[in-house]
Amino acid sequence: MTDPRHARYYAFVWPLFWPWLWLNLRRLEAWQRETGRTVLLRIDRFGNLSIDAMADAPAPHRYRYTAPAVPAWECPSRWSDLPATLATGLQTLTKCSAAPAPQAKAATVSGSAPVAPDTS
Repeated sequence: MTDPRHARYYAFVWPLFWPWLWLNLRRLEAWQRETGRTVLLRIDRFGNLSIDAMADAPAPHRYRYTAPAVPAWECPSRWSDLPATLATGLQTLTKCSAAPAPQAKAATVSGSAPVAPDTS
């Protein structure tokens, strides 16, 4: 009953029911070690545990890392979401930025002040 992780549970449960809480927590920890699952639980004042949500069972094959056969720096298009043929049709950034941008003119109503102020 001296595990500091469970101190908040013992503070919530009435002291008369601490042995029952200790037994339930011990059973829960044994089950978690066996299955590898985590739970979201609810504890009442009598030391009873009820599971509100449970994590999926771990699949060991999903957590093994296998290094790729080709390093990312040798073939960057393999590790990108863009198709490899897209880069051939693109212009360089200097060509795109070299074109002058047309200047917008403010519209006027009856030759007086512009409809919207020029905020550029």
